[in-house]
Amino acid sequence: MEQMSKYTLKFKIKEIEEKYQAQSYQKHLKPLFYGLLIMALSLNILQLVIILVKGKITISYINMGFIAICVVGLYIMYKKEGLTAKIATITNAYSLSLQFNFNPDNTEDQEYFLYGCNFSLIQAVIYFATDFNLSCPSLLMHIIFRQTSTILLSNKVDIQCLALSVATAILTTFVLYICNRAQRIQFLMSYQQDTINNQLHKLINKPFTKIQYNEKKLFMDVQTTAIQEQFQNYRNDLCSGCNIRSFIRNCVINNMSLEQAVIKGQVKYDEEFEVKLLRKKIKLRLCQYNIDNSIIVIQESVQLDPIEYNKISHNLQKSLLKQFNTIRKTPLNQQFQFGTLSILMLRQFKIKTINMRKLIKNLMSIYLTSKKAKLNFYGNHTKKLRTYGYIIKIFLIQVFSILQDLECQQNYLEEINIKNLETHLQVKITLMDQFSFYPLYLRNYFIEQTAPYLLLNPLGYNLEFQFSKILPFSDINLEY
Repeated sequence: MEQMSKYTLKFKIKEIEEKYQAQSYQKHLKPLFYGLLIMALSLNILQLVIILVKGKITISYINMGFIAICVVGLYIMYKKEGLTAKIATITNAYSLSLQFNFNPDNTEDQEYFLYGCNFSLIQAVIYFATDFNLSCPSLLMHIIFRQTSTILLSNKVDIQCLALSVATAILTTFVLYICNRAQRIQFLMSYQQDTINNQLHKLINKPFTKIQYNEKKLFMDVQTTAIQEQFQNYRNDLCSGCNIRSFIRNCVINNMSLEQAVIKGQVKYDEEFEVKLLRKKIKLRLCQYNIDNSIIVIQESVQLDPIEYNKISHNLQKSLLKQFNTIRKTPLNQQFQFGTLSILMLRQFKIKTINMRKLIKNLMSIYLTSKKAKLNFYGNHTKKLRTYGYIIKIFLIQVFSILQDLECQQNYLEEINIKNLETHLQVKITLMDQFSFYPLYLRNYFIEQTAPYLLLNPLGYNLEFQFSKILPFSDINLEY
C-alpha cells in the first residue's frame, strides 16, 4: 500500500500507473465499455423508432442525447484511449436522465421497479470497471441525484429511504475501495515479479533456469533460462524447455533423479550440492523463488568424476588391447601403432591445438584404400581445434575403423566436409549408404566413452560431427 495513494489508490510512480492503466484498458474497460455502448446505442435507436411510429417527437431528446454520447464514446475509444474511463463515467451519469423518459400514465409500477434495478446493475458494472477515483464520485452523485429527485417529485422526505440511501452509499464505496485496491495490489505483484525476472540475468552470471512443477501436467514448467548452452548435454535440436527438463531428469542425487528429488522435497536450498551426470560431477544451487513458489536452479561448476573415469579407463584399456591384438595380425601395422599409442593416451586430458585437416588426411590415407573420397574445406584450409588432443585422436581412429569396415562391404566414403563455426568445428561425412554407419557407431565402446568429451551434440543419422570449442573452465585451469 505504500506505493499507492491512500485515498485515490493511484500508484505514486507514474510509470507503474501508466502500465496499470494500459493493462486495465485492454483487459477490462475496452471490451466492457464497447459492449455497453453498442447495447445502449441499439436500445436508444429502437426507442426512437417506437416514438416516431407513435408520432411523439417531443419526448425523444433524451434518447437522441444518449445516442450522441454513445457515438462520441466510440470515437474516443479508438482515437483517445486515455479518456475512455472519463467518457464511461460521463455516460454513466447521463443515464440518470433516463428516469425522466417514462410516462407514469402508461407505465406500471412493477415496470418502474424492474427498469430501476436494471439501470442500477449496469451503472454498478461501470463503477467496478473504472478506477476508484472516478467510480466513488460517480456513485455519490447518482445517489444524491436520485434522492433529491425523489424528494422533489414526491413533495416529502422519507426518513427510511434516506437512511437506506446513505447506508447504500457507504457500503458500496467500501466495496469499491476494497476491490480496486485488491486489483491494483495484484497488478503490482505481477509487475514486481516481471521486473525481478528481467533482472535475474544480470544478478546471476552463471547458467541458471527458473522452473515450477506443474501438478496438472505432471512435469516441470521452464519459465526462464539463461546461458542455457552451458548446461551439460545441451542439444541445439531441442527447445529450451526440453533441454532443461532433460538435464534435471538425467542428474542423479541420492540414487534418484534431480527432478524426483525436487518434487519429493529431498533437496537442499540456498547451498551447494553435487549431482552426477554421466561421468561428471556438477555442483548446483537451488533457490526458492517466494513470489510464485518456483525454483531457480544454478549450475555452479562442472568437473570430471575421477572414480568413474578410472573404472571406465580400465575397461577401455582391456577392450583396446583386445582390438589391437587382432589388428596386429593384419598387415596394417601402422594402424596397430595407432592403437598402441591410444592405450597411452587414455588417461591424458591434456588440451592441445589439433590440425584437423592434417589429422583427417593422414587417417584417410591409412584406413581407406579407395582414393575417390573428397575432402572439402570451407574457409581457411588450416582447420585447427583446441580440445583434448589425445581423446580426439582415439575417437577419430574408431570412426575411420568403422569406415574401413564399411568399405569392405562396398559402402564407400564419398566426401568429408569440414566447416569452422563459432561454437564448434563441423565435420560431415557422406557415404553411399548413410544409415549403415550409425548402428556401428552406437555399438562402439570406445566412441561411447570418448564422444561426450568432444561433441557439442550427439551424432545423428546425418553423420554431422560437431566438435565443441567450449571447454570446462576447470579443465582449462588444469592445462599443462
